[in-house]
Amino acid sequence: MPTYPIRRRPRECKTCLPCRASKVRCDRNVPCGNCTKRNFTCSYGRPTSAKIPIPTTAITASSTPLQSTFISPTIPSYAHSAPTRDGSYPTDHPSSTSADPDLSDIIDISQAEWDEINTKMVAMEQILGSLHSLFQSHSTRKPLESEHNERKASIRSEGVYGSNVLKTGAVHLGARSALVDILDKSKRSEDTAQALPQEDLLAELALGNESAAYPFVDLWSSDPYTFNIAGVCAVLPEDQKCLEFLGFYKNIGSVLYPVLSDIPRLERQTRRLLDNRRRAGGVYKPDANGLVKPFGMDLAFLSLLFAVLASGCQLSDFPESDRELTSWVYVSCAYQCLRMLNYVSQPTVEVIQILLIISNVLSYNMNAGASYTLLGMTERMCLVLGLHVESTGFSLEEQEVRRRVWWTMAFQNSHFSLAYDRPSITMVSQPEIPFDPKSMPGHRSYFETLCRIVSLALEVLRSRMYPGSSQLRVHEIREYKQQIQRILTETTPHLRYREHCHTLAEHIERTELRLHSSYLLSVLCRVSLDPHAHLDDQRRAMIREDCVRSLINTVDAFVELHEINSHCSRSWISLQRSIASAFLLVGNDDSPQTWQLIDRLETVLADHVYADGDSEQNNRTDSAKHLSSSLRALRDIRDAFSARRDALSAQSSAEAYSPLVLPSPSFLGPSSSMPSPAITGPGPQSTEGQSMRMILDRVSDVMLFPMMGGDKPVS
Repeated sequence: MPTYPIRRRPRECKTCLPCRASKVRCDRNVPCGNCTKRNFTCSYGRPTSAKIPIPTTAITASSTPLQSTFISPTIPSYAHSAPTRDGSYPTDHPSSTSADPDLSDIIDISQAEWDEINTKMVAMEQILGSLHSLFQSHSTRKPLESEHNERKASIRSEGVYGSNVLKTGAVHLGARSALVDILDKSKRSEDTAQALPQEDLLAELALGNESAAYPFVDLWSSDPYTFNIAGVCAVLPEDQKCLEFLGFYKNIGSVLYPVLSDIPRLERQTRRLLDNRRRAGGVYKPDANGLVKPFGMDLAFLSLLFAVLASGCQLSDFPESDRELTSWVYVSCAYQCLRMLNYVSQPTVEVIQILLIISNVLSYNMNAGASYTLLGMTERMCLVLGLHVESTGFSLEEQEVRRRVWWTMAFQNSHFSLAYDRPSITMVSQPEIPFDPKSMPGHRSYFETLCRIVSLALEVLRSRMYPGSSQLRVHEIREYKQQIQRILTETTPHLRYREHCHTLAEHIERTELRLHSSYLLSVLCRVSLDPHAHLDDQRRAMIREDCVRSLINTVDAFVELHEINSHCSRSWISLQRSIASAFLLVGNDDSPQTWQLIDRLETVLADHVYADGDSEQNNRTDSAKHLSSSLRALRDIRDAFSARRDALSAQSSAEAYSPLVLPSPSFLGPSSSMPSPAITGPGPQSTEGQSMRMILDRVSDVMLFPMMGGDKPVS
């Protein structure tokens, strides 16, 4: 076994240099006693060793810089010198070797051993060179198929884009949006970028404002600098109708979207305003002191009252056409009062409450483009007021109101972000959840539990914040699922069991909580529906089962909400989530349970579409037109599946020797795995794929927001 050069660790020098040279004992002080007596310069450190010249034989022994570097610090000059006649090596530097004890740590090796080391170093260099060339060749050579897959993956991570009619810019839709999953399902064989609708994307998604009427139009004057407060007060309905709309908001609207925490205070102030109006003869008269206080109330409360009336009118028993038009007028009145308050420059918590209620009304009754934009401005106002952080400068009551306003804004904003996979600043910072002082596990209220669900949704959105972020992993999905289950188990009994519900509000809270929690779980598990996700078959099947079950629970909760009270199913967020879940469900599950649930959903949509009777399409409201297209698309998809089953059943009967397996509903477009029909010529299967794709191409017009003017733009 050859002996390799070993350099021991140098010993620490503890004495000063003059004492070391004199070989006397040092007390290790600074300066030491010996140097003080002899007037020496006391210094510590290692003595500089004599430089050892590199022999010529050592340099020429190898031509590589690596070997020469390895030689120079370890091999003394006399290691390769010729021996003398007595067999010993010459000692050119005996004094330096004996003077410095560090030089005695160097071990000499023979010439044969040194040659063996050089041979092994050359072989190692050749191996490293071959590995480098191998890695270089593999990194520069990419197959065409891998490049194509990488391009598709990058497109999917970036999302999809489309232009509007005016060609003013591109509209972005995130790759994790439910619409992208549905369109990708209908056109699986095509590129993701080509799976977009070729027409105006804003119109397809009902997000464009250029073809929709302005929802805040001044009904009294075209001058933006004038305010007709008398005209606004004249729009207030009569006392009975005002209290009726207020009752619908109290019993349904404030439960579905709990923006206001003190409903009794709202009722007292409303009755006070109505009493003052009755005393004034029903006509607004300017105040003598110049203050604008219609019927003795602030403009902020008048704006809030109009927003509440718009929401209550939307949930009332009035005919659908009257509901939509009246709520639109009330929204305009509420916004006129906000303009008089200069709400943009002087935002308040009450102003934000008004904007949240208006945005919720706009999203269903009018156009979502205005609602989405208005909500973004409201979000910035919350940041201006510091609602996203905790502050001890307010009373406990004020802190609770500020927290509630933030979380109700986050609830509506998180729905937009989940539906369209768009980031939001809401997920960056949040205040504490406004828990009641007596709240405890097993007795969490509906609003507290809803805030916890929203907080979990914001956490999911935060993980998607960067465009290059990957899909959720299996263990992350499992942890989120366990958190949702833990949150639901800590709720009050009436939120878990139907038999514990005794009032309409309790039934609404239980069903709404089930709907929103199931929808969030389906969003988490939707990765199993993505063919590009890196999942093995076993895990994909497990997560897909949870996703399908969550979609079923979402639609079933919405149907139950309608059975409890038909007005409750007019909630826009619940309606949009249910329609999106229904289209995802029929595209990924063909079980009898699914189609029974779709039949029940069609009944709910038909109740809303034909609430005013069998009126003509052009005479229907925008909401009815939107729901009628949803109803028609669901029926078309069911008919297409029925035709597919009948065709496959007939073909299996004709070819008894070759039984056919029904294709998976995950392939809604033409599938290469489907067997070709035995007969020639056009048949049900020849046009089935095209008709299915035509149906699902209209999903973007179905599952998203209603649009002003229906099929015709409103100028």
